[in-house]
Amino acid sequence: MRKFDDGTILFSVQDMFGYLRAHATMSGIQRVQAGIALYGIAKEAGTIGFILNDLTDRHRDGEFLLIDQQAFRDIILYASGDKVDHHQLRRMLNACEEAAERVRPGLGVTIVLLGAFWGHGNTIDRYVTSRREGVKIGAYVYDIIPVTHPEFCEAGLARDFSMSVAEMGLVVDFIFTISDYTQETLAKLFRENGGRTIPMRTVPLAHSLTIPDLGVESWPAALNRIRGRRYVAYISTVEARKNHLYIVNAWREMIAQGIDVPDLVFVGRKGWRISGLMDLLDGTRYLGDRVHIVHDLSDAELNSVYAHCLFTVFSSFVEGWGLPVGESLIHNVPCVASSTSSIPEVGGAFVDYIDPLNLRDGIERLKRLIEDGDYRDARREDIRSSFTPRGWDDVGADFFAKTREAMAVDYPTREIYPTLPEGTRFSLGALTTEPIIMSRYVPSPMRMTLVGSFYGLEAHGAWMRGNTGELQFLTGLDEGETVIVYLEFNVPSGQAQSIAVHLLDGRDSDRGGTRWQHIPPETRSALRTKGKIGAGGLCTILIELGNELAPLPGGDSRLIGVGLSAVGYARESDILARENVVEHFTFHDLSPIEGA
Repeated sequence: MRKFDDGTILFSVQDMFGYLRAHATMSGIQRVQAGIALYGIAKEAGTIGFILNDLTDRHRDGEFLLIDQQAFRDIILYASGDKVDHHQLRRMLNACEEAAERVRPGLGVTIVLLGAFWGHGNTIDRYVTSRREGVKIGAYVYDIIPVTHPEFCEAGLARDFSMSVAEMGLVVDFIFTISDYTQETLAKLFRENGGRTIPMRTVPLAHSLTIPDLGVESWPAALNRIRGRRYVAYISTVEARKNHLYIVNAWREMIAQGIDVPDLVFVGRKGWRISGLMDLLDGTRYLGDRVHIVHDLSDAELNSVYAHCLFTVFSSFVEGWGLPVGESLIHNVPCVASSTSSIPEVGGAFVDYIDPLNLRDGIERLKRLIEDGDYRDARREDIRSSFTPRGWDDVGADFFAKTREAMAVDYPTREIYPTLPEGTRFSLGALTTEPIIMSRYVPSPMRMTLVGSFYGLEAHGAWMRGNTGELQFLTGLDEGETVIVYLEFNVPSGQAQSIAVHLLDGRDSDRGGTRWQHIPPETRSALRTKGKIGAGGLCTILIELGNELAPLPGGDSRLIGVGLSAVGYARESDILARENVVEHFTFHDLSPIEGA
């Protein structure tokens, strides 16, 4: 198996492959990865690589698939083109993955999670084994909006993202963020919820996802009926967080004041939680045919929208960066944008800022740009003469320089395990049904007990992957302390199982006296075993199945023989703690959740 040179950087792009299999075009995060990857391939090809996770049951923890850089470059360029055949794109992705080389990074290598760390087969648990084997791990964080502003997100995303952020805090050595705002917010989250202090630096994004050719224009056919009319553009996904309702209400108030307002052009797909906005537009006949919503414009059509608008607006409540502001400035177009979160980092002194919660203040600023042509022209000239956009070469050079600096740091040794208190019962399924309380989960992200041995969490718990699996967690007890561990298992329909459980204390243990327990199908069983705690207070539980696994009905390809629902432990000498665990395994606890 290949040995990497010291100082090699491997970028995980698994989420990008997963996204492009589902979508023919790249979203913001994928375009950021593409920009950094293209720079790296052009400037750093001999010292970097791009890896995928093996999502099949053939995978081994700590191993990855190293893809060909030129094939990856071709994928990026094809997916960035004007016309993308999704079938052809998938063929390119499949061919690239099938030709990949299986590798196992070790000491001297750094892995950077360049995109999503919470989904698309790229969750943080896939990098734990590498970290324990000496690989340094870094992550590029775009925002933590699902944690700080869950009201703007789908509930499942908010839950998974919250757990993943806490798990990232346990595993990574360093973090880059796309804005100072994101860095400050993330550091505050860890600080206020008992997390460790993680080295962080900001690598700001470019002011645009692409470098627009401003000389190429094509008026969108979808906007032919307003061609030649005055309009203001809002170019962003139409969703609750972007606060389009603020702009519509500002227009309503100005109309009521007798102001001759320009039309509004919203360019973007419709997203989450916009029923109130759409009901208002429907009830007012789109403000008397003054509001127009279009999407899927080409670059030339978008250039034309920018070129002919009076100015742009961006009234978002919260952002990790704020690309629409930068793109407006690149087109030399004045912008009225929120003064919140990271947006001033993008717009600097070239933007007129508003409070997205103060409609009266916003109306005054909007009126000035609508009615005062001299002021509007002065703002446009200021942008044209003084604004210097940040490009992808700037981002790439900055990213690699800061990565090299982060790699040179000798990070202190630490345990990459969550902590389970003695005398309690950890119910795996509760992580999918009960509130994620960050003050509890950040210090001890319990999903990480299942690293590599289990499939994803479900309401019942988690199905073990194959015939053997391990759980690991810290106890706070001394090495060699004898404990009794309690576990609750369930078996899927149609498969009886024989199961054995051992505690591994890091020494060669004679398991010749293994005791097997038979569990009938569709049955839950609580089992116990006794053993010793390992070095550093680590409890390692080995689970073995004695029966051969058969395919499940319904075409489920997973290798499932048993599911784990709960685990707890207590010192053999602590009778009260043992009784407490047994109670937790016997009764459903209906006590209120502290801190909820």
